[in-house]
Amino acid sequence: MKFLAAVVFSLSASAIQHVQTPSRDPNMNGAYFLSATPKAKNTSAFPTNYRDYPGGVEYFDVYSPPISTLYSQVFWTRLPDVDLPAEIVKRFDGKGMAVVGFELDQVRIGPNGEDIPVPINVAYNHHFESTMLGKNSWVEKIKVQGPSDPRIPPNMGHGRPDPEFAYVVHQQKSDSGLSASQNFGAANGGEVRKSFHGWAPGQAKVIESPQKLSITPMQIDTWNRDSMNVTGGPFVPGPVPRNSLAPITGPDAIYSGLLECPVTTRIRKNVDGAYSILLSGDHCQDAISSAEECFAAVPKLGFSNATTFTESTETSSDLPVGCSASVDHAKSTVSIIFNKAAATGVACGEGSTLFTGTTASLVKVEVSLDRPKLLATITLTGPSDVWYGVGFGASAMADTPWTIVVDGTGTVSERKLANHDAGTALPASVKVVSNHVDAKLRTVVLTRPFAGKSSDYYTFDPEKDSVLHFINAVGSTADFQYHKDRTAAQLLILPDQKSVCVCASNPAPFGQAKGSLQYEDTVVGFGNNCAPQPRTDLLAQKNPTCDVRTYSGGQLACHHMWSLLDADQEIPWKDQPIEYHLKFRFWFQEYNSSYHQDIYRTTWGIASPVEYDVPQCAKGTPTEQCVHTITGLFDVPAPKGDKQMKLAAAHFHCHAPTCLMVELWNNKTGELLCREKPIYGNTGVIPEPRFDEPGFILQPPCLWGSPEQGLDSPPLVGGQTLYARKHSNSTYGHHGEMAWLQVHYILE
Repeated sequence: MKFLAAVVFSLSASAIQHVQTPSRDPNMNGAYFLSATPKAKNTSAFPTNYRDYPGGVEYFDVYSPPISTLYSQVFWTRLPDVDLPAEIVKRFDGKGMAVVGFELDQVRIGPNGEDIPVPINVAYNHHFESTMLGKNSWVEKIKVQGPSDPRIPPNMGHGRPDPEFAYVVHQQKSDSGLSASQNFGAANGGEVRKSFHGWAPGQAKVIESPQKLSITPMQIDTWNRDSMNVTGGPFVPGPVPRNSLAPITGPDAIYSGLLECPVTTRIRKNVDGAYSILLSGDHCQDAISSAEECFAAVPKLGFSNATTFTESTETSSDLPVGCSASVDHAKSTVSIIFNKAAATGVACGEGSTLFTGTTASLVKVEVSLDRPKLLATITLTGPSDVWYGVGFGASAMADTPWTIVVDGTGTVSERKLANHDAGTALPASVKVVSNHVDAKLRTVVLTRPFAGKSSDYYTFDPEKDSVLHFINAVGSTADFQYHKDRTAAQLLILPDQKSVCVCASNPAPFGQAKGSLQYEDTVVGFGNNCAPQPRTDLLAQKNPTCDVRTYSGGQLACHHMWSLLDADQEIPWKDQPIEYHLKFRFWFQEYNSSYHQDIYRTTWGIASPVEYDVPQCAKGTPTEQCVHTITGLFDVPAPKGDKQMKLAAAHFHCHAPTCLMVELWNNKTGELLCREKPIYGNTGVIPEPRFDEPGFILQPPCLWGSPEQGLDSPPLVGGQTLYARKHSNSTYGHHGEMAWLQVHYILE
């Protein structure tokens, strides 16, 4: 698509930003396509070849640090910052650089330093985020203190790769007022290489004194080492977990089920309040009705010290009725039994005298309750040279718990904490049985009666403490001062080798259950939130992604170095990792304040709010009728001040191979703003063979700018109510599909 010479001449000479040495090199990824907005005159007049931009452009390339994976592994982490080319840093020191667009590919480095492209069906780009950092910007690594930590700015939808830490960009504007950092994203996923990442001439991401690039890729290894060529060719499915919905045989087996991040048996769901433990009584008031539910429920209770679960179904007069669990603390095993007997006369927890629980948080905590002696034994292990503390029966300092503090000299004290305050010291109630240091860890063993001295102390009760919540913290000094780290945790305190009953609690309404997903030692909170209609349709459709109890796949089940195979499936080809890089090409001009206009990025979701499941259409439905649709209505805030927010670019992100169409409308006027239909590989449209992979897509964006470039004028969206509609192919079911409107806007 050549930019017409007549269009260049129609722009005033003073308006166009000229460069010293305009590049005549072609696009890195070849031809690009646009979606025509309803009022666009002729999008073919738009310069999708960057070298045809008015005034000319230059470019530079940046390679990410190496990405290395085995089959089925996810790679999602913030990589070390990459220095920009030295000549770019020097040239723009104290000056503004206007990035007018960028391209992205994934490549291996050949023996002679050449780029060897990596096919998307070998390594799937789920998404990426990148930030260009200037001299006056810096990144702060923050340990996250809960889901509402005010230090963490809103994310762009994909969340953080590390649930414990966030990387926050700070910047100090210079006298010029130009930004010292810029985020580059949108059109990520399978469409990343062939979707146009540029903006209308004059619109740009402007950054002063650029120096580095921070890259956070999310990649999934789908390369069948035995049957696929790493340099390109037909896709051949490799092993997939049982929960994968992708076809593995026949003509439709052109993509891997791994790219949809199915929940595997390596992942354990922890459902808050969904199930409970009964330590006494004949039976559960709300019983678990099946062995399958019983076997799934018990691991969700949070047996943090259990390494093995065994399952059995019996009809026995020696066990409680229904679902029960028996813990062998010495062997760290839990026996799960579903007893089908109608009645037995055996009570829950019958014969229990000693109750024990152990968990490791910032502090390792073990509590043992001897019921005949009414004596609690508390064992705490933490760093030997700084203070640590544990507050019992609490989830936050606002609960003002009774707390044990062990300082860096080994002195044990007790306190009644206040809300975000050290509180007051209490008279001693514990007896120090032992206090020793080994390998820089201090372990103290304490005893005290069940009953606290007063209401300022915690009272232990084996009948109530089956789930004991506590907070714990570690300091940076020997004496008790402000904590360095803190968190909340819980431990189960259960009898040894006695059967306790596992009951169903009052279930939360669909869409309101909360919890987490756990893979080995990594726990990821379940943060999906499906708003009621008309904001989204998902609650009304009872989409599985809305509730942790039904969640079956998507981004939450995909984190760094997680394998997407089931626990009984070994990772194949362990001796054949693939190593490659993301390659960025940035097209730029020197900033001209009379010509360049800043663009900004935001996102709108109509799912949970980003991801959702596409249910398979009914058996026998004609293929052309297998279309699943969701809609959403949302209000766009008006910007502060006297400027108006107008659309500059729209990238409607969805994953192959289910995406059919995404539309955006002004709900008040009924005006269609943008309709995007992906272009699929192997349909005769994509001219470059290496990008023309069956089942994978490019997503032509909608752009707004000057009518002289064949574009529609930027429409007003600030202060407006917008309506979005998403259509998906439901011939097969799909996990983790996206309904995410990634947009750029201008203020004028």
